[in-house]
Amino acid sequence: MKREELYREIGLMDEDLIEAAGSSGAEKRKKGFSKKWVALVACLVLYSSTASALLATEYYKNQNAEPYIRYLRAEDMELLPAPKYDGMKFLQALKSDNEEHVYVAINRLVEGFNDPSLRAKALNKLQPFAGNENPKIADAAAFAIDILSQSYRSPYIVKLADGSMLFTLFNHYSDYGSQNVLWRIKDNKLEEYSSFSAPSMYITEMIPSPDKRLVAVVTCSNKSEFVQIINVEAGRTSPELIESARVKYGAEQEIDTWIRPDYENYSDASNIVWKDNDTLEFEGSLAYQDTEIIENVSVTYQFSSKVMEVTKLN
Repeated sequence: MKREELYREIGLMDEDLIEAAGSSGAEKRKKGFSKKWVALVACLVLYSSTASALLATEYYKNQNAEPYIRYLRAEDMELLPAPKYDGMKFLQALKSDNEEHVYVAINRLVEGFNDPSLRAKALNKLQPFAGNENPKIADAAAFAIDILSQSYRSPYIVKLADGSMLFTLFNHYSDYGSQNVLWRIKDNKLEEYSSFSAPSMYITEMIPSPDKRLVAVVTCSNKSEFVQIINVEAGRTSPELIESARVKYGAEQEIDTWIRPDYENYSDASNIVWKDNDTLEFEGSLAYQDTEIIENVSVTYQFSSKVMEVTKLN
């Protein structure tokens, strides 16, 4: 390898230095490198080796420090802060000629509860809508006014033993039910308490226990119903009870119980009542093998002990 190529192989050396080294004279080529050049090349070799070692160390360090990702939320994948709630946008939407936009705006304005200024503005703008000819808009406005004025008289509100209140927005907007999000007011602060994923697309009922410490929440899709018990204060939730009853009864009766990939159960519940402060009872119509078999049963579930009983109805 020529001397110029050697210098370039080492790297991090100016082309001018390479050319200068190449034209150092015949007499110096005979005598070999001067001490100055030997020292320079040695330094370069040492620098290159050190830099390579540091780069390799950093590479393997990064290889062994892969991020641990347990769950990706939609906002995590945006790589940007989630858009903030914009109450003024919904105030403006109240002027729309589109009734659907107005209906959405009325419901979303409830989310501005924690902002006293926005709350006062919303209350002022919402008053005329309480007498709207569209029953859905009038009902939504009456509910929003009840929450924002802190009256809390609406039958849609579930009042619990800990002093908190639970409710949904977009009440009965569909033939199937309300929005599948639970909102909670506690200590005069509004929070989104919980939401339900598909196939629990709608909330149909919220049934508090006699002592108001538990609440049974009934959700549905257009094919199935689901029931869960929630201790709001403790943040504890039961398993989904209809599917649990379907699996338990199917195993006891030796019926093949298929669990669909979309988690639809094609089953429903009726006559949901609290037997006491801890025990929920309902009648279930349980479907098996894509509704080829329908079993009518009675289900009881004790929340504290997590005990379920399923018996066939005559």
